[in-house]
Order: sequence, then structure tokens, then C-alpha cells
Amino acid sequence: MNRILTRKVPSKAERYFSTGVSMITSRGTKGPNIMAAEWVIQISYNPILIAIFIQSGSQTLKNIEKTKEFGVNVASTDQTTAINVAGGYSGSEIDKLKIKNVFKIIKSRKIKTVMISGCTINAECKLVRKEKIGDHIMLVGKVVYIKHNDVKSPLIYHKGRYFSLNSMIVQDRKEIIVSKETLEFFTRLSCGRFVLKCTGVLVKFRHKIMVIKWSTTGFETIPFITSQTGKNQRDLLIKFLNKTGLDIQVNTEPIMKRLILRNKNKIQRINFVLFSGKSKKLSQAATWKSIHMDVIANSI
Repeated sequence: MNRILTRKVPSKAERYFSTGVSMITSRGTKGPNIMAAEWVIQISYNPILIAIFIQSGSQTLKNIEKTKEFGVNVASTDQTTAINVAGGYSGSEIDKLKIKNVFKIIKSRKIKTVMISGCTINAECKLVRKEKIGDHIMLVGKVVYIKHNDVKSPLIYHKGRYFSLNSMIVQDRKEIIVSKETLEFFTRLSCGRFVLKCTGVLVKFRHKIMVIKWSTTGFETIPFITSQTGKNQRDLLIKFLNKTGLDIQVNTEPIMKRLILRNKNKIQRINFVLFSGKSKKLSQAATWKSIHMDVIANSI
């Protein structure tokens, strides 16, 4: 009986994924080989693990199964010809790596498989896992040596065409010029983290906002906590308010403010999850000041 296979996604929709492109090097009884691979991804930091997905029956798969090693060579923008040759010919058709005007071979450090010059990344890998997933074979390699080239720009593959990275997209962080004391206050809270994550509550009355004074510094801010990973931030905020003696009803829907605090050439990035709140009664732990005088409140 004939089977009709129905695609569950629109035709060619998968071409709209954007990826980098790599060249996978291997070695076997017929010598070194190379293939192009779009599905290559780092899946662990420690140890560094890289997963590659290739078709069953390929010469590359046979080589890696036998030698238990392979090279990942992430292509740069001036290697489109190399990618086309690596992906457009089989090792049984031609010894691709002998095409001198396309590939420049370099020796590896920790494995016996050759690597390719001119790439943004060269990673030498030892095979640690093999698994069939869908219609491809996943090979996971533990990186035993890796180097990168800051000068080269990675090649991007999208809709069957090659692209290069354009200018960096400026993130939607609002930059605020603050005093030296303000920057130092939030920088100390960050403990060296790239982004300080905070959760706070905004309690407004006319043109004023509720603030508290931090006992350690005397600095006044809206009530907030530094975020804790894996914990419900609203619950932690409410516990903090109760402990501080603030009787505040905290709404359930927050907003996000992404800020850069700057003083001269020094900055601190902050992500602020902000809830609106209503004070049931004023506590001695809090005072009111103009919204324009508070860094966070004035940024909204």
C-alpha cells in the first residue's frame, strides 16, 4: 500500500531558520574528508560539548565512527566557495581537500584530523555520544582544543543564501546620567554581575513616590530587592515589604525597565521588574519625594 506523507509545516518553511555554517573534517581509510554542516551547536560550557547533525550513510559518519574524533571549522564570510565545495561534492566523487585554491589545511593540536584555515572557530573534538534523531544522526564531541579568529566574521545561512553580520543592534536600554554616589550604590549591589536584576514596587501619590532609606548607606530609593534565581520575585518582594514594615498592596502585573546608569565612563546595567502598589497606611519606614528625584521612577 502506498503511503502519503503529509508535511506538518508549510513547504520550505524550514528555510526561514537562520544558522551559521561549519565544515566538518574527518579522516578514514581513504584519507581526510570534509563536509558542510548547517546544524552545528554548542550544547555545554563545562565540558565544552558540540553537537553536529549529519545524514546516515555519509563518509563523514563512517570516518567519525571509526576514529572517534572530528573537527568543527566554523566558516567565515570569505569561505562561501569552500562551503559550496564541501557540501556540493561527495568524498567518493573527488578528494575535496586537494583542491588547493579552495581549502588551506592546517595541522591540529590534539587530534589527528586536519583542520581548515581562515575560519572564525576551529574546534578539535573527541566523540562522546552518537544518537539517531529524526532523519539525522547526532554526534556529540568533547572539545579538546579550540581557537577563534577575532578578525573573521561568521557566515550566515538563510533562505538558501549566504549573509554576513551587519552592524550590532543597539539594545532597548534607556541610558540615565546619575551621580557618582548613585552609580556606586547600584554597582555594589551587582557584586560584579554584568546585569543587576531587581524587583521593586512603585507607590505613587499625586506627583510624589514612596521611598525608603537604606540603613547601610542612607541612600533613598523605591522599595526593591535584588532578584534571586529560581524564586518568585513578587513573593520575595512582599516578604521584604512586610519585614520593612510597609503595608503595601502589590499588583500582579509588572512592567520591565532595562536601564543603563552612567557616570562619566562608568556604567551599570539594570533590569528592573516593577509592580505598581497601593499603600494601605503610611509607615515610618517610608517617606515621599518627587518622582523626578528618583532614578527609577523618573525613567518610566
